[in-house]
Amino acid sequence: MKFKYCLLVTLLSSVTQLQALELMNDEGLENVTGQNGVSLSGELSFNEDGGPLTDTIDPDLGGPMTSTWGTCSDAQASRCGARLAVKLNKDTGSQGWYALDEMKGKISFEGLTIKSREITATDTFGGDENDIGTGMTVLEIGLPDKIKYENFSYNVVTSSTARPTDAGFTQQVRYGVDFNGSVNMQGNMLVFPTGNP
Repeated sequence: MKFKYCLLVTLLSSVTQLQALELMNDEGLENVTGQNGVSLSGELSFNEDGGPLTDTIDPDLGGPMTSTWGTCSDAQASRCGARLAVKLNKDTGSQGWYALDEMKGKISFEGLTIKSREITATDTFGGDENDIGTGMTVLEIGLPDKIKYENFSYNVVTSSTARPTDAGFTQQVRYGVDFNGSVNMQGNMLVFPTGNP
């Protein structure tokens, strides 16, 4: 009986401490202070489980032939990795495309921050502070402390077409990049607005 009584007293005392959410009017919000900004952590995976373009195959051996996504270990896989292609000038001829090809691996980061910042009279920008108005609000991007690369690789290429499946596709690999490890970073990047909002 004593246990039931103690439990009931404990429950009743906790109920009296509960508070409901209440709406705030504009006057109440004026008295609230806080900080702006957001902190982000994330991971980008490029073809972690494969996903190459494959030759057209007959999946059930009964037709029709279909294009399909596979894995890097598939015998039919003709390519493995993501591709990001851009054409810088419409009149660049047959090798007009630049691409990051065969992108594979993982990039992760922790502690990327984004917030607004007001420029003060004490800020210095390597001699450019005279062109920047005091009181201007800018976007401050705080670099993450560490970026980690896990088996991340890609090729920098020039290409005749955007996609390897396009007619007349030819490609020249300029150089390959392979990262595995961590990069320590520090500092902020400021983005200055231009024009009238």
